[in-house]
Amino acid sequence: MASTSTSPYSTRFKVVAVIVLALAIAAFVAAYLATSDEDDDELETSGAIDNDVVEQRIPAPNSQVPQQQGIGLDLLSGWEGTLELNDVEIPRDQLKLTPELAKIEFTPGDGKVVEELRAGLNCVTAAVWPIAEGRDAARQVRWCFTAV
Repeated sequence: MASTSTSPYSTRFKVVAVIVLALAIAAFVAAYLATSDEDDDELETSGAIDNDVVEQRIPAPNSQVPQQQGIGLDLLSGWEGTLELNDVEIPRDQLKLTPELAKIEFTPGDGKVVEELRAGLNCVTAAVWPIAEGRDAARQVRWCFTAV
């Protein structure tokens, strides 16, 4: 007489266990990809621009900030530019320009073209160019953040 070994687990249990395990693995992968900041430092650009041109974007891409938060760019020395917030160009006389630091900043406020950041998603488009080449050599840098 041949002895047969039977599993203490039913086929139904095994199938459910495999599905639960696969879902758990998929959830871990999705969580990793959602929180990974490998791409956060990538510049969204039109035209070729070296990532080394922009030292810092203010606020950081994909960050959450208060509605009175300022926006800006810290560029490499020898670069300058302008800012546009949510398709509204910021007039040059409302920008805080610090040429010796290659910094361009704007803080919303009363009487300014933008009085406060809108709640939710806000996007900045900056035109940046080497001072020696002039605005005709401008390239765009774009990033978005959330105002709460």
